[in-house]
Amino acid sequence: MLKFNERYIVNRSGKKTAVVIDIEEFEGLMELVKKYEEVETYDTEDVTEDIIEAFKDLKKGRVHSAREILNEL
Repeated sequence: MLKFNERYIVNRSGKKTAVVIDIEEFEGLMELVKKYEEVETYDTEDVTEDIIEAFKDLKKGRVHSAREILNEL
């Protein structure tokens, strides 16, 4: 986890309006953002369709035990 030595810019009433961080901290943060963007995210519609299909298989008795599946691997 990144540690930040952040400093704040405040307006006349003392409200924080901006954050200042060291360039090394910023670069580390940008690297994390880049890695996050590379992670494939699941489309919730696809996942929902998969769950519905799984329940249909259960209703039709198309099920396999975990042992059967592991033996196939």
